Amino acid sequence: MTQIKICGLKTREAVLVAAESGVDYIGFVFAQSKRQVTAEEVLKFAEGIQTPKRVGVFVNEPFDSLLTVGDMACLDVFQLHGAETPEICSRLKRASGKQVWKAWQVRGNEQDLAIREYAGTIDACLLDTFLPGAAGGTGQTFQWNEIERFRSLLPGVQLFVAGGLNSGNVGELLEKYKPDGVDVSSGVETNGVKDIEKMRLFIRKVRERD
Repeated sequence: MTQIKICGLKTREAVLVAAESGVDYIGFVFAQSKRQVTAEEVLKFAEGIQTPKRVGVFVNEPFDSLLTVGDMACLDVFQLHGAETPEICSRLKRASGKQVWKAWQVRGNEQDLAIREYAGTIDACLLDTFLPGAAGGTGQTFQWNEIERFRSLLPGVQLFVAGGLNSGNVGELLEKYKPDGVDVSSGVETNGVKDIEKMRLFIRKVRERD
């Protein structure tokens, strides 16, 4: 079954709908962003909710701060979007006992040598669209035929696809490329706010393909 992550959650209502709809992961952005939240807010939004698993999104956060926020917000997964090295990923896994995902913006095969070094240090890779000056949340898709290249670079590592997904295109992605998981944010928003009906429709479209 395809794993679903809804990211950039900022209200308890959206968290509750995600949980009730059976998604696998709920994402909270701690990096500077229009969707940024604090550990205290995450605890409030997700109070009393044991599942889905909580994912924290970070960009070049100091190591000690990662551990602190991870504990405060009761995170299950660290999703790293910056220049975090394989050594940092491995160290974070050991120190926290939690999953570590590494995100890459898909640019071309000049990344290949560096990406191979992450094998064995991360639990999942997340592919997103390259846009200068943005670490994610672009709302645009990338060339999905690049997915197989990343699979070959990181064998045995779960692969999630982000970048411009919505209820209208996720079915094609799943049918043709069969990623382990999908990650959506702006594709389930209206005017920058999570839209409950769009969330439910996206989840339904994914489950129809499973």
